[in-house]
Amino acid sequence: MAMYRARWPLGTEARLMFDILHYTFLRLGDAHRFGPPHLREIVRKMAVQIATEKSQGNTTVTVPVHPEFAESLRAARAVGITGAEVFTGKIVKGRVLLKSKKAWAAKFKKYAILAGVNEPKKSCHGVRKARAEVAAYAECTESQMMAMFGWTDPKMPAHYIAKANREKLGISGMNKVVAFDQSQSLDDLVFPAANGTGTSEANKVVTLRSNIPKKAL
Repeated sequence: MAMYRARWPLGTEARLMFDILHYTFLRLGDAHRFGPPHLREIVRKMAVQIATEKSQGNTTVTVPVHPEFAESLRAARAVGITGAEVFTGKIVKGRVLLKSKKAWAAKFKKYAILAGVNEPKKSCHGVRKARAEVAAYAECTESQMMAMFGWTDPKMPAHYIAKANREKLGISGMNKVVAFDQSQSLDDLVFPAANGTGTSEANKVVTLRSNIPKKAL
């Protein structure tokens, strides 16, 4: 994603297509038809609101406009590459009209290849998955992620949240180990004697459970 953005600056069609995916979390079936009619003011805040294609219009996605996405839209409008009904699409007699999702995806892939990103799994859906991981790391709840990504099954956000939590626990656990190691040295640790009193320090032996022979049956 960093390579793509480095190649395509704000105010280009390629960057606008990426930013639509990156900041709205929409599936391809919704991203290709996304336009000004899907921007609405909700509780005094501009937001993306669109009934999803996958749900046949029964599920609505609501995502407040990210500040960086607002900047991207302003840059695109300033150079006149956005349409009145759809932000990106095919140009017909100077108008931006709806393009099929297959053609939209192919054009996005073309821009990605020109940016040096040429791998089968680096696609429109890959951007959406990456943003789901970010949402999980940002500690969004299952309900919040379902509202933003248009999911109806809580298993989807739960998958990303569980993965993020496991990785964060591993990181925080290692941080504790490092802090402990840095706070003291093994030479300073005092181990209690396993045997009773009366044994000289030189002859004391620590008995481990693994060294105790098992009784014969």
